[in-house]
Amino acid sequence: VQSYAVSNPSTVGAVVLTHIPSGICVEGVDTAQIRFKPSVANGGEYNDGSDLINRLLELNEPVLSCAGGLMVEHESVKEHIEGIDGTEDSVMGLSKDLVLSLMEELGNKLREDRIKKREI
Repeated sequence: VQSYAVSNPSTVGAVVLTHIPSGICVEGVDTAQIRFKPSVANGGEYNDGSDLINRLLELNEPVLSCAGGLMVEHESVKEHIEGIDGTEDSVMGLSKDLVLSLMEELGNKLREDRIKKREI
């Protein structure tokens, strides 16, 4: 956690949608960067942010189930977040915006494919 105060963690998610009958595919990548306040490293015997970790563990939060312990949705963590460049759902594992965009793109490709097949 201490390193989050000096080096912003980021997440990368990739999505591939495939229309099985036609084999038409679309793909995309989404990134998000979490900007933590310096306060995330405060506390603990060695001023290493262990107070935050201990608080989450005392609340039986699934810290070890989150990649990098990035529980950005938790109130105890939110107070240390300066901002997120991207979306919270992207940090949590799947960008809704990316999926919706790819679904639209896939729909367009399927329409184009139908039009091409009619022309033949």
